[in-house]
Amino acid sequence: MEMAITFVTAVGGMVFSLAVALLAEELIFGQVIRAFFSQRTVSAKLEQKR
Repeated sequence: MEMAITFVTAVGGMVFSLAVALLAEELIFGQVIRAFFSQRTVSAKLEQKR
């Protein structure tokens, strides 16, 4: 049981760290989310042309 709690804590810490890093990047540069969604829209438009 102790190992499971350690695992959940470690995974939770990594997820939280990633969320904080993405938030900081968005506040500083503001490009990650915009680039992520724009690539999907471009690929969707290309598939519609076919």
